Amino acid sequence: MGRRSPLPAFLFEKLPKYRRHRPASVQPRGAAPVVEQPDLLGWIPPLTHLAATEVEACFLNPAGFCPPAGEAFLYHLTDAGTARSLVETALPLADSLMFRTAKHLAEDLADVSAVGEMGIVRVRRRLIQPWLTADRQDGRPCYVLGPEIS
Repeated sequence: MGRRSPLPAFLFEKLPKYRRHRPASVQPRGAAPVVEQPDLLGWIPPLTHLAATEVEACFLNPAGFCPPAGEAFLYHLTDAGTARSLVETALPLADSLMFRTAKHLAEDLADVSAVGEMGIVRVRRRLIQPWLTADRQDGRPCYVLGPEIS
């Protein structure tokens, strides 16, 4: 039989084995906190206009305007073209439209010389109440239509 050769020596047999020591204060990583993503399909865009039909807006001719009893309605006085446009489309919340009660509108009409060129937008007060802010214009109370304040 033949001679056996000795087993080969491993080259790095005598190297020290180093192990990285972890400090006691380092905690192993856990699972990241679960952040729930909002439902993007359920997102509702902010309201920018109030549909004229939803607030029962109608156009009134200021000639011969007689204030009704009660305060169920509010009135916006503007030029006839703008008034008709608001009644046909919608009331913009960003334009800060000013509304008055019937009594104060009658006082405004007494001060206007070109009543024939004007128009009145009448809306039901309770339907626009969430978007109204009380204000004063020319020393008289009024309401400004704007975005709803949460």
